[in-house]
Amino acid sequence: MTAPVSPLLRFWRLLRPGGPLARPWDRWEARLLIAAILLALLAVPVSGALASDVYGRQAEVAREQQADRTRASALLLADADPFVTGGPAAQVDEVPARWLLPDGTDRTGSLQVPAGTHRGARVPIWIDRTGEPVPPPLSTFNALSIALSIALLVWLGVVLALAFVVFVVHFALDRLRAAAWAREWETLGSDR
Repeated sequence: MTAPVSPLLRFWRLLRPGGPLARPWDRWEARLLIAAILLALLAVPVSGALASDVYGRQAEVAREQQADRTRASALLLADADPFVTGGPAAQVDEVPARWLLPDGTDRTGSLQVPAGTHRGARVPIWIDRTGEPVPPPLSTFNALSIALSIALLVWLGVVLALAFVVFVVHFALDRLRAAAWAREWETLGSDR
């Protein structure tokens, strides 16, 4: 029964592949692989710092939007076009509506509502300080989701770029190794 090989010895063997068939480019390829792994690991804290920065900016936007936007209820003044069977999954129509501003005055304008919504229906909307309809405010959870998504995409981009470099180098070295083997076999065959 053989003794288990320590992780440090495995790491050293990866950096210095031995044996009579090992060539210098085998060692360089192993070092490139280790460097790619280390760079991928180094990209984790860099992506984390990026996520923190993006979250800080997005959280500030969320706070501003939450302070600026108010929820209101709009009364539809006309029927929306009917839902078309077989049409797009999300069907909307623009119809006139009226809503009450925080100061008590009425505002009339066009709103996009789901197809098939009837006149007189109440639709929840968000309005800004001027009373204009706006998208819902960004939540802190949305800010966190955006930051984590960006950090993950950056890290995956780095990993894919490193994997591409390792693959290209491996492919090029395989061609060099095959050519060297072919030359050596040719030399051995001509010695007869």
